[in-house]
Amino acid sequence: MDQSGKFENIPEDLFRKGEIVEKISMIVRTLSENLPKEAIPRIVVRAAKELFHASKVGYFARAADSSEFVLLDCSGFPPDLMIKVKLHAEENILGMAIQKRQIVSRADLLVYSADNPGGTSLESHGIDIDIVAPIYLHSQNMGVLVLGGCDVDIASERKYVAMLADLASLALQNAMQKDLLESASRDDLTGLYNRRYFMQWFETELRRAKNYLLPLSLFMFDVDHFKAVSDTHGHDAGDLVLKQLGRIIRHHTRSSDLVARYGGEEFVVIMTSSGKEQAFIYANALRERIAATKIDIPGVENPVGMTISGGVASFPIDGDSPSDLIHAADHAMYGAKRKRKNEVILA
Repeated sequence: MDQSGKFENIPEDLFRKGEIVEKISMIVRTLSENLPKEAIPRIVVRAAKELFHASKVGYFARAADSSEFVLLDCSGFPPDLMIKVKLHAEENILGMAIQKRQIVSRADLLVYSADNPGGTSLESHGIDIDIVAPIYLHSQNMGVLVLGGCDVDIASERKYVAMLADLASLALQNAMQKDLLESASRDDLTGLYNRRYFMQWFETELRRAKNYLLPLSLFMFDVDHFKAVSDTHGHDAGDLVLKQLGRIIRHHTRSSDLVARYGGEEFVVIMTSSGKEQAFIYANALRERIAATKIDIPGVENPVGMTISGGVASFPIDGDSPSDLIHAADHAMYGAKRKRKNEVILA
């Protein structure tokens, strides 16, 4: 059967409704993903362009300590406008949208402009606006979506514009909540994960290792003679040593592994899918890297060196619970410190 003309007799409005359903479904899936805040404007711009067949789309956000809105992302704007163009909260169509906290179309503006003549700064750059959608998160304005050159009856589809603005708001809320959770999971000094998050992650990864019969290893270590550094050069010097140590560990550890400050000058690394031998090779390499590092401390003539002593424990050989593995790694670590320091010992 010839399929080439099967859509020819479908009414245009019915075809458009099917297109809207399909594209909004894709937009919902995309904006429901675990997105960083800075990625959302670009996704919303692309979604608006495709959904409303718009030739020009811009996502503006209020500049810090200003009534001006700057362009974060766009499609169809001249390249130099990314820097030059700004909207003011008092401009007719933008002002209406912000003040009313609702979508404003060109038709709304024509009524409003009878008593408030004047265009927008975008029009001076040759960009006519069809509709403006403010994006709010609770009572805070998070941006403004501007559409122009829409190849659909945008006034009759304002509810879909509102839906896109609401989806953008939810995506921003999710991203901000993630940032807050991430901040609460970090150690303020080193930027590594804190002990509480480490324990939660350890339990999850150990459960996964048991379910999939995978190895998992724990490297626990602390800084040798750390108290002497703080006593000799001050607490600021001690903090500097811990910060530098945190940077070294992050740089030389796989992204799939977790690094945390366990407390004081003690640190832990969870190595997923790593057996005891592989974990020992990593731990020794990290120990050597740290021992080769010299840290410049303000007011101190010679750079300060540091070494670590640690222990490695692995599932299932050394235990099958977080407490068992921590105890085994901790016991090995203190064995290394008693022996001669600057050493890694297997549990």
